[in-house]
Amino acid sequence: MATTQGSASLREPITQEDRWRAIKERSSRGLLLYNSGPEFAHLEGGLWAVRASEGGYWRVDLDAETCTCEDFAHFGSVNDVCCKHLVAAAVAHSTRRGQRRPCACIDGWVYIGVEEDGVEHTEAVPCRRCRG
Repeated sequence: MATTQGSASLREPITQEDRWRAIKERSSRGLLLYNSGPEFAHLEGGLWAVRASEGGYWRVDLDAETCTCEDFAHFGSVNDVCCKHLVAAAVAHSTRRGQRRPCACIDGWVYIGVEEDGVEHTEAVPCRRCRG
């Protein structure tokens, strides 16, 4: 998704297609973050600490569906889109509660962020659970 620099342009409404694309991208990145290992810690209730790539941790509140990262502050909260940290914490929370392994598919497809030659794009793969 293309965004322009400057806080005013980030607050402009996005199209439904751009919102859908942002949800898919952040969901894919959240699943990758969850699968990368112990990058998060349950604090209490719905509060989680998710490691930031720059060092330190972001505070994720699953009850309020908020995160202290810049992506959520400048884009996600304005456009009602979760960041990758919220997705990773939600998956960890559901797994921690002993539920069956989560299946994050949309109509039988799982969307994964793929980087090729330094360019990242989203690729759809058939869901193994739904497509048998």
